[in-house]
Amino acid sequence: MSTIAVIQCTNSDLYKSKNPDDYCISSLKKSGMFDTIILAIPKQEKSTVFDELSKTWGVEIFYGSNYNVAERLYDATKKFNPDVVVRVLLKRFYIDLELVHNMIEKIKEGFDYVSLDNNVNYEVAADVTSFNALKMAVNLLKELPNDHISNIYRFTPWNFIEHSGKFNVTIIDYQKSWNKDKIKQIKKKLFRLVESEEDPFSKIEDNNPASRYLFYTKFIGSNDVVMDIACGQVGGTTVLADYAKKVYGIDSNESYISKSKEKFNKKNIEYLHGTDKLLEKFPSAFDKVVSSHTLEHVDNDQLFLERIRDSLTDDGKLILEVPKLLLYPLGEPLYSFHIREYTTFDLEKLLHETGFEIIEKYGGSRNEYVNIENARNVLLYICKKTLN
Repeated sequence: MSTIAVIQCTNSDLYKSKNPDDYCISSLKKSGMFDTIILAIPKQEKSTVFDELSKTWGVEIFYGSNYNVAERLYDATKKFNPDVVVRVLLKRFYIDLELVHNMIEKIKEGFDYVSLDNNVNYEVAADVTSFNALKMAVNLLKELPNDHISNIYRFTPWNFIEHSGKFNVTIIDYQKSWNKDKIKQIKKKLFRLVESEEDPFSKIEDNNPASRYLFYTKFIGSNDVVMDIACGQVGGTTVLADYAKKVYGIDSNESYISKSKEKFNKKNIEYLHGTDKLLEKFPSAFDKVVSSHTLEHVDNDQLFLERIRDSLTDDGKLILEVPKLLLYPLGEPLYSFHIREYTTFDLEKLLHETGFEIIEKYGGSRNEYVNIENARNVLLYICKKTLN
């Protein structure tokens, strides 16, 4: 049976290093597990950089659909007519090849897709599916309407394959934890790769169907005054502004504020430079506060949440998203710039202690929001403040 590795990538997935050993490319090639390795890139990202890298790295290259990843992966692989397709993100600098091998063996046994336990970090794994299942998914997705949920599935077809009930899916029980020495080595390499990046995880375009801000808008009302705290420079604030009366974007990085004013400005947006301490100037001012992947970076998460609580109106709500702490294989944050990550127990305890009542909660399953029990990598809570 033939097996192809498809490396999904964009320009934002490139570290400044172009050494293949700093990516998953080298280990995939050295493993001998793959008949062909292909870089699959959105057409809008076409550049001589990728053309040159494909030659240097000795891999195939394919430019396809910008946001329909299902079609891009299928179109990249169909001329090879493989039996197994292994999809990996270029930026994954380490892949557990033993785990991937076991996943491939499950496809050879007749399964369409191999899933992992919700406590396993996909950063060290891959999406493994049969080619026939990928082809079937592409055809089924063509029949779905052009709405937000369907576009999420087109952007993340492995979620569709796993959850639609139309495919033969199995789960691998992966309970292997790495020892502390290996964790140190992995983190040291990652730190070296990302320390020189301006903002390695900031590219969340507002027209990307996987933009989490699109999901947040279901909680925003047309008369709401909204605070987007730690708004960054990615355009999420403008998504909120399409649904709210007024949006404030605040960030401690002055260059992010300048870039946002230049690239993502609207009449009902006001950008402010400052930290969460700035919220003290806005008592009971906001109908909604959005805190997306910020809490894990702040030194004092309790004080941060208390300041948000005090800035909300009596019936205001907090929209809070954080990374889920995954038990395997690290059991601790992978990235050094995360001070902490959260279990549902720890986060809910913190929310109650800081004066919040939980209204709704969701789990993120790699760009898709699901029941909290099925969370893979993200926790999303909608809360109101507790009134004395």
